Amino acid sequence: MTEKANMDGLLTSVAERRRLLACVLPALVIPFAASLLYFVVMGDSPLARYAYAGAKAFTIAWPVIAVFLIERRPRSADHLPSSRHWRALPLGLVTGLAIGGIILIAYRVPALRTYADGFADDIRGKLADLGVRTRAGYVAFCLFLAIAHSLIEEYYWRWYAFGSLARVWPVGVSIAVASFAFAGHHYVVLGCYFSLAGALIFGTMVGVGGALWCWMLHRQRALAGAWLSHALVDAAIFIVGYEILFRG
Repeated sequence: MTEKANMDGLLTSVAERRRLLACVLPALVIPFAASLLYFVVMGDSPLARYAYAGAKAFTIAWPVIAVFLIERRPRSADHLPSSRHWRALPLGLVTGLAIGGIILIAYRVPALRTYADGFADDIRGKLADLGVRTRAGYVAFCLFLAIAHSLIEEYYWRWYAFGSLARVWPVGVSIAVASFAFAGHHYVVLGCYFSLAGALIFGTMVGVGGALWCWMLHRQRALAGAWLSHALVDAAIFIVGYEILFRG
């Protein structure tokens, strides 16, 4: 199959555009629906961790199925030279350290620290539902999230979701839609840990971070920088979480 694109790189074939949107639009919604299932509907059920694992398996498998089996996109369409990934790392390092530093400094503000510490029991209970009950378990869980899970999210939300939308819609619209969807399931997750106001504020900040990483992928044409930035931001969040849960 030969893809037809205009000068902006947007697909011009109506059939190809429809096929792509039919794949990517459900993918924007399913993580939100899944988070409602395993965090809200299932609550403290032991099945919640299996639903969580199933949702993560979907985020790994669906882009490959959609891109190569349903859309039948040429494999060369997403090939990037490895040198681009190496060149993307410095911006990822700078943005990740900057945002992570802001998070760590913000937690030192007395009012914000008191607010966050007030939800320690809620956070501890939700982690226990997922099987995380000890310091060692928390550290292992956070290492997985900061390293592997951040890569999965970049692959799913930036490479697949944003990258696919940018083939049919303008870049600005694609960034906005992909980042809002990325924030969507975080609103649910954060709502289980914090107040409604806190969930809305923190979830929106997640969306802003997603928009930054979309922009980085678009500008650099490589995923490594966005992944490094994301991993460092997650690491800062988990350091704060450790202090909330285990300080003293």
